[in-house]
Amino acid sequence: MKKIIASIAVLLLLTTVYAMTADAADVYLDLSKVNDGIVGISYNGEADTRYKVAISKDSEEYYYDYFGPGIEYFPLQNGSGNYKVSFLESISGTKYRVIYTKNISAEIKSDIMVFLQSVQNVNWDSKMESVTLARELVEGLTSDKDKVEAIYRYIVSNIEYDYEKINNIDSRYVPDIEGTLKSKKGICYDYSALFASMLRSQGIPAKLVKGYTDKVDGYHAWNEVYIDGEWVVIDTTYDAIMRAYNPDEGYEKNKTEYRIARIY
Repeated sequence: MKKIIASIAVLLLLTTVYAMTADAADVYLDLSKVNDGIVGISYNGEADTRYKVAISKDSEEYYYDYFGPGIEYFPLQNGSGNYKVSFLESISGTKYRVIYTKNISAEIKSDIMVFLQSVQNVNWDSKMESVTLARELVEGLTSDKDKVEAIYRYIVSNIEYDYEKINNIDSRYVPDIEGTLKSKKGICYDYSALFASMLRSQGIPAKLVKGYTDKVDGYHAWNEVYIDGEWVVIDTTYDAIMRAYNPDEGYEKNKTEYRIARIY
């Protein structure tokens, strides 16, 4: 089976981070949903300055671009415990300085709670067309398995892989699920964000996962979905491209064929 190309550079590595204190009076941290597994942050900064959010727990650290000026939410995907949240400002190139840091404690209600939330790269609300569509697709269905399959079938049958986009992607790119639904095109990051958002909106926990698989060249994105008490690997990008060859293949993939780097 021929491999498909679905690589995307999704993380801009920081060459240097300076632990400096600056005037961070305008940094606001929303902790109201910490026990649901997310933290919000906003900052009234300069429009032409780049910012990042760093969230760490034990040895795990995640970096996100912050676009602002409104509040953006980020996952606490490493379970209950103590996290450090930092806000970084670009100095030049890939050099950043820390202008705000706060240690927080999270008592997350369950391991799946975070994967039901709306966050920066799995962003949804009840008024979105994609959420309305998800609600229509699952109407009358009673099992999560049937609901997952209904949304899965829609995505792999209606969203095309955007080969032009993958060759012109910005390193700071974050999926716009409404844009993906409207254009009916996307890269692996778009497919997995759209699928996760639609599922979460219907109360079905879904992870957006980044990493590697022998099925695809380069860095890839897919989903793990919580069905009947276990996490199931689903790769809508791969299936959308390969459905002409294997139209009757089920959606569940072999976990051993997927190597996880990041989970959102």
